[in-house]
Parts: sequence; C-alpha cells; structure tokens
Amino acid sequence: MAASSPLDQLSPGDHACLVFDDEPLRARSVTAYIRAGLRQHHRILYHGQSADRLPAVLASHGVDVSAALDSGQLLLAGPGAAYLTAGVFDAEASLAAWMGEADRARAAGYRGMRGIGDMSWARRLDGVDQLSWYEAQVNRVFADGYAMGICLYDRRLFSELELRRLTRTHPATITRNTDPDRVPLLRGVRTRKPPGLRLAGEADLSNRQALRAMMEHLIEDHVPAPVPLTLDLSRLRFADSAAARTLLGPAAAGTHQLRIAGASPSLRRLLRFHWSGPSAALRIE
Repeated sequence: MAASSPLDQLSPGDHACLVFDDEPLRARSVTAYIRAGLRQHHRILYHGQSADRLPAVLASHGVDVSAALDSGQLLLAGPGAAYLTAGVFDAEASLAAWMGEADRARAAGYRGMRGIGDMSWARRLDGVDQLSWYEAQVNRVFADGYAMGICLYDRRLFSELELRRLTRTHPATITRNTDPDRVPLLRGVRTRKPPGLRLAGEADLSNRQALRAMMEHLIEDHVPAPVPLTLDLSRLRFADSAAARTLLGPAAAGTHQLRIAGASPSLRRLLRFHWSGPSAALRIE
C-alpha cells in the first residue's frame, strides 16, 4: 500500500503551495497527487521542467501512467504552454490558459481537474511581483470547487522573503514539517444558492493574500442585488483580526449586503468588534 501524503487531504477547490528542498520529497508528493487524481477520474496537467522524466519517476513509485497518457487523462508538458507562451511570463495569459483547461476537462466528462505547476522556471524572473499577483488571482480558477492545483517551489531557488510573499497567496502551504491534519489550512469554495463563499480551516498571516483575493473576486463577480452575499463560516476554526476585516470587505465597501452564517461565538465577537458600518449592510447569524 502506498504511503499517505499530506496532499491526499486536498480536494477540488484547493490551491496549495508545496515548498520542498530535496527531490525525494518532491517526487513522493507529486506521485501521491497524481495517483489520487487517476483514482478519482480527474484530468491531470503537469507543467514544468523535466516533464519527460516524470513517467519514470512515477513508475519508480509504483504508478504506471501509460494508459493515462494515451487517453489524455494525464498531460505532461514544459512550462511554456502554461506560463511562457511567448517566451516570457504573461500572468493574464496563464490565468486564461488554466481557466480554459478547466472548461475542457469539464466538457470531456472528468470529475475534476488537477493542475501541477513546477515553478522552477520563475527563478529567472526579475523579482516576484508579477508572479505573486498571478498566484493570488489564480485562486479564481479553483473557486467553484471543480479544479484544484499545487504549485511546486524549490526552497533552494528562492529567497525566504520571496517564498513568504508567494506562499501567502495560497490558501494552503505544505512543507515537510506540515501537520497532515491541518491540510489544507484554508479552503474557500463558492456557493450558488445562496450566492457567496464557504470557508473552512484557518485564516491568518500565512494565507492573507489568498483570502483577500477570494473576497475581491466574490465582489467583482456579483453585481449588487437585493439578495446579500453569504459567508458560510461554520467550518472556519480561526480567523485573526486582519482576516476578520477582510471578510467584512463587501459590506464595508458599501456595494454589497453581507450575511454571515455559522460563525463561532468568538468569531462573531471579533467581526462585531471590527464592524463600524450601518447595521443594514451586515447580518451576523
């Protein structure tokens, strides 16, 4: 039986950053992620360096992907198709590419789509500003709970400051020391009826930019309407003060009414403490 991995806890809707510092950890993690995708009939796309060597790595861990490659369930490609379409990094084009892949996987009848981005190519970028913006914005691809993705960051290629900026754009970060019971740390999935966002886990400094992007996307994608946006926080175990202010964003902006459901007593107190707007804009149940 294959050894379990923290990545086994991920599911559609998740966007995780895997920070590794040796090849065995990378190989075990990618294998676990792909094995689960094959079992669950997900379309799996890997974009990164050494894609041609990945089948041998998977085989060494007991995963024969020949049939998946032949059927198109598994696609292995270099970074060009997803990140460097014209030889340079275009964040907008990368976002469009991943959205298109999710649409094609859905149309083909797959139960979900799994993206794997080996970000080693990004060490050549002049700073991480554009990459950090992209990582925050790509959360929209996973918001409806159909697609999921992991981004592979080699600690040996990025500074600690760069890694901190990049990991905070991901709802979840996984390292060799991560407790599997806390994976993913934060999960956010859109709801349709009622329109809004369902959050689970913990919202803190480690995923602050990701939460901010989720809330910004929620506002952008819903025109103001008589029906309020609903935040289902019944599975949100913890939120710090900055996260609470971010959650109140739609109501604080004065553009949307906001309904908060399922918050714990401590979180309700925190939200009320940070709320200074009109009572009609916010309903905490």
